[in-house]
Amino acid sequence: MNDLVRYKDGFIGQRMTYLPGIVKKKIISDQRVKDLYITHIGVFPKASGHFRYRPYGCSQYILLYCVEGEGWIKLDNHKYRLSANQLFIISPKQRCSYGTSDKNPWTNYWIHYTGENSVLYSPELNTVIHIPPDDDSRIRERLVLFEEMLQNVEDHFNIDRVIYANICLKHFLSSIKYLPVYRAVSKEPENEIVDKLISFMKNNLDKSFTMDDFSQKCDCSSSSLFKIFKRKMNSSPIDYFIHLKMQKACRYLSSGRMKIKNIANRVGYDDPYYFSRIFKKHIGLSPANYRKEEVT
Repeated sequence: MNDLVRYKDGFIGQRMTYLPGIVKKKIISDQRVKDLYITHIGVFPKASGHFRYRPYGCSQYILLYCVEGEGWIKLDNHKYRLSANQLFIISPKQRCSYGTSDKNPWTNYWIHYTGENSVLYSPELNTVIHIPPDDDSRIRERLVLFEEMLQNVEDHFNIDRVIYANICLKHFLSSIKYLPVYRAVSKEPENEIVDKLISFMKNNLDKSFTMDDFSQKCDCSSSSLFKIFKRKMNSSPIDYFIHLKMQKACRYLSSGRMKIKNIANRVGYDDPYYFSRIFKKHIGLSPANYRKEEVT
C-alpha cells in the first residue's frame, strides 16, 4: 500500500480490513458490483500520530472522512486542512501525504475503492467537501451505513455480505455527491404536509379552495404552506390544484362526449366560459379543440 506509519501498533480502537485477492476475483466478475467496489476500509479513532506518504499515489480512490478532530492532506505542493464533518477524496495515482493534527487528532473513517465506473459515482475529487451538521444532516445515518460496509467486508469470505457492502458503497457515495437530495428525505413533517394536501386536492377536484382553506386543512400558516409546497413541488398550492383539475378535464374530454359545461362543473367551475379560458391558458388549446385533436 506504499504506507509509512509513525505508530506501528496502530491506534486504540482502530478497525481496518481489505478484500483478499481470491475474493476480489469474484467481485470483479460480478455484474452487480464490479463497476464500484471497496478494496480497503477502516476507522482510526482519535488517531494520534497518524501519517501516510504515497509518493506514487494509490491505484484506488482514497476517501477520508473526518468525523471529529483535525487533520491535513497534501497533494503535490497544495495543503488542505480537514476538520470535523469534512471529507476528501484523493484521485488515483495522485502523489499525496496526509495525517492527523498533533494537538487535536482526527477520528478518520476511510475507504479505498475502485471499479469500472468509479468516477461516475465519486463526489468532487481533490477538494474539501463540507457536510455541515444541520437539523436535516442525516450524518448519523451515513455513519451507520459505513458501519454496515465495514462489518460486512470484515466477513469477506461470505460473498453475499461483500456484495451487500459494495451496494451500500453506492448509497454512501451518493449521499455525499447528492447531498441536498439525501438530506431532503429527513424533512418528514414537510413531506407529510405536502402529501396530505395533494391527497386532499385529488379527492376534491369538483370544489374550489383558497390558500386559507388549504392552510387550515394542513394546520399551518398560509405563508409557511406556500414555502413548503413551493420547495417540494416547484409550484404554488393553487397552481398545482388547477393543474390537477386540468388533468382531470383532459381525461373527461378524451374519454367521452360529456358536455363542456358538465366537465367544467366536475372540476369545480360554475362558469364554463371561465373554465375554457383557464383550460386554454394551461393546456394551450380550447376544450373543444383539445377534444377534436384527441378524438381524431
